[in-house]
Amino acid sequence: MEYSSNSHVTRVPRGGAAQQSVCERYGTRVQLGNYIADIVADNEENPSVHHCIVQRVGSPNVLYLGQESTFAAALESGYRRLEELAGLPPKKTAAIYEFKAPNYK
Repeated sequence: MEYSSNSHVTRVPRGGAAQQSVCERYGTRVQLGNYIADIVADNEENPSVHHCIVQRVGSPNVLYLGQESTFAAALESGYRRLEELAGLPPKKTAAIYEFKAPNYK
């Protein structure tokens, strides 16, 4: 999936592939389950700052607010928060083998 502009909404169904649709012209929204993460660029700062705002769908309460130096970092940060809130297990990044200790009783 490519995030090239700040004018898309990305919806990620639980366990499914992401879908993109055009939305407002100021930011990118990622939705996972009942939670959303808005990524908004602040180009007035030098260097630019990308804000990540995580909320529950339909709620004005901010569950996470962060700033990153790049769009990609803000998007990754927001998506990690969405996974935590939606209760998805964390993804394994570099494991080739999974070892389990024998269950001796």
